[in-house]
Amino acid sequence: MSKENIIDYKEEAALAVAEEKKAKTQPEEGVYIHKFEKPFTYNDNTVTELTFDWDALTGGDYDAIEEELVRKGITLVLPEYTGSFLAYMAVRSCTTRNANGLRFVDREFLRAMPIRDYKALLGKARSFLLRRGSM
Repeated sequence: MSKENIIDYKEEAALAVAEEKKAKTQPEEGVYIHKFEKPFTYNDNTVTELTFDWDALTGGDYDAIEEELVRKGITLVLPEYTGSFLAYMAVRSCTTRNANGLRFVDREFLRAMPIRDYKALLGKARSFLLRRGSM
């Protein structure tokens, strides 16, 4: 194995600790409203913002997300640092509905978002979990 392929776990752990400390200094956000710089359209649904109610999630949601990822062959060591877990968490917590009152935000909707919005959303989900302490 070459030196380029060796992961510096101490450095990664230090970054994780720093991120948790930073998250705990931020104000509590049980509900997060993500605002897009310009309207975002996917599958005939156009939004300027999305609302995520993190506080509405339950232990059942956590288990369901974990079970879905395991079925897909994704192993979770630290869910708060796993993009797929955070994305499914966002899908489950999204309260935004279309004109007919139907849920339209799913995993594919999130994956189609501009990367800066996607990363910001996952960062907010991660911060919510980290403020509550390590899982």
